[in-house]
Amino acid sequence: MSKLRFGIIGAGRIAGQFVRATRLTDCAEVLAVASKSPEKAENFAKENSVASFCTYDELLSRDDIDAVYVATTHNFHYENIKACLENGKHVLCEKAMVLTEKDAAELFNMAKSRGLFLMEAMWTRFLPSMQKAKQCIVQGRIGAIQGISGVIGFKGKDDIEGRLLNPKLAGGALYDIGVYVTEIASFLAGEKIVDVYGNVRRDERTGVDSRVSYVLRFETFDACLQCFMTSNAKEYMIINGDNGYIEIPRSHVGNEYYLYDADRNLVEHFKEEFRGGNGFVYELEEMVNCIRNGKSESDIMPASATIECARVFDKLLDT
Repeated sequence: MSKLRFGIIGAGRIAGQFVRATRLTDCAEVLAVASKSPEKAENFAKENSVASFCTYDELLSRDDIDAVYVATTHNFHYENIKACLENGKHVLCEKAMVLTEKDAAELFNMAKSRGLFLMEAMWTRFLPSMQKAKQCIVQGRIGAIQGISGVIGFKGKDDIEGRLLNPKLAGGALYDIGVYVTEIASFLAGEKIVDVYGNVRRDERTGVDSRVSYVLRFETFDACLQCFMTSNAKEYMIINGDNGYIEIPRSHVGNEYYLYDADRNLVEHFKEEFRGGNGFVYELEEMVNCIRNGKSESDIMPASATIECARVFDKLLDT
């Protein structure tokens, strides 16, 4: 079967990682990159050996582009995705996909009505180690989940005009990294989030959230999560069951886990490096397989998960 032909909107570092991922598969290729800056698009095309560079409108009007990878800053995602769907393109968009539950629901409904595939690029959910950790839970190897705890954090660049701290660019810890622990926790939990509460500490200069501690209330247990842009934190996720627990170091990287029994004895350690050193390969292959099979969304990263996460952030950021 022919390859899925991609265009890229946004010529930043993460888009380069996506280009490299397509070259580790036989199912996709990147034909063009578009940026608001012609010079940036041209440089990206040269550095990443992409055949052509163009404007957004030019990319979306091309008949030889089947799908678009959106790699702009969060504030532009909604308008970028909508333009792609209006032009009949499937979409893979970087997380956090959009800024509100309303926007997420609208775009997924739009994609479905047009017979197009749309997915948030939560690459960690697709990794072999994360899939196997989920399998351990489903198989009952740690018993019934009693609680989840997780931390993610780094010391970001202190630049109030940069994407992390600038509210005009939808900066903040939740959109940038809180999306990881939220959507990993919900994936492993296997239950719906019924409520959320927490504490948001904001940067005094720009007002964006810089440190957030919050609790996701699932149907039968809670997840206590933290995200920081002010500290190189010890990053982990622990899923505690009544018959053991799973520890995932640096859960957003997701290349290993430790399984312990009820007496805290190590039962299993699984670690697998990413194919070609690029973790984007797995989400890319999932997207292509879904499109080839006529599916409008992924079972691993469905629309409901993105909408649910957006709802969580709506509530936390409104406090």
